[in-house]
Amino acid sequence: MAALEKLLSAFDVEVDPFAICDVRQGWRLDLAGQGCVTVHFALQGAGLLRLGDGGPVPFEPNTIVLIPRAMTQSIATHGAGRSCTGDETTCVSLSEGLRWLQAGEGAPDIVMACGRVRATYGEGTGVFDLLNRPIVESFPPDHAIQHAFAALLSEMSEQRLGSTALAEALMKQCLILALRRLAERRDARLPWLRALEDPRLSAAIESMMTHPEKEISVEELAALAGMSRSSFSAHFSRVFGRSPHSFLIESRLRRAAHFLQTTDLPVKTIAGKIGYRSRSNFSHAFKTLYGIDPNAYRHSAD
Repeated sequence: MAALEKLLSAFDVEVDPFAICDVRQGWRLDLAGQGCVTVHFALQGAGLLRLGDGGPVPFEPNTIVLIPRAMTQSIATHGAGRSCTGDETTCVSLSEGLRWLQAGEGAPDIVMACGRVRATYGEGTGVFDLLNRPIVESFPPDHAIQHAFAALLSEMSEQRLGSTALAEALMKQCLILALRRLAERRDARLPWLRALEDPRLSAAIESMMTHPEKEISVEELAALAGMSRSSFSAHFSRVFGRSPHSFLIESRLRRAAHFLQTTDLPVKTIAGKIGYRSRSNFSHAFKTLYGIDPNAYRHSAD
């Protein structure tokens, strides 16, 4: 638990400007996948979310939804028969920090706060990078998360001195409340969350997440866990569904993706920062995971 507390206290959050998504009765709003995790919080109304290729997920007020990178999504009222895309909405700029997207005509039905967040630990290690399934959590009325989102939207709409820093602190509070729920239920959608509570794995996971650029062997990770190589590999694979080596490679490449999105560093420099001595080997590994080479990925994120 100490390692988990350390991670939650140390991770940083960046918040892109939020949109208020207003989906009118009988309509559905279709949204493209984003380059980072998308967050929705239901302010008013109940409806259905369709995320990626999965079936509809019901939601109600005070529901927070964390959607993995690049996953398509739609927000629908019950019985929705018509749809529009984000490009087809009526878009009104409420202020420097907020937009209002109205989907369809008629009576208001669903109002959601929607935005993109980057939550990182250390030098660019994404807290949600390994998320491959959406997280949907409903909270009771008057819960702390409701007040935090209200304050967050107020800060982003008014853009006063310190609003960006305060909005990021409030979003961190909301994410920690959601992560606390997952940890208490021992939810498997973020496997590192469970692993950090396991004293046999926590030191090894923390080392990989904090320093993915380090050349560290499975034997050394097993020693950190106080286990034999074979026992460590088997236990790790049961928790994560992958080998320690593949987890480390993916952590490195996720960090590289963060650098490509947020910096102008040359690809060769990024490769070195995550432990690759050869740019060609890095580009090949990156394309295997993301389907495109690093330069193409950088341009697609613009």
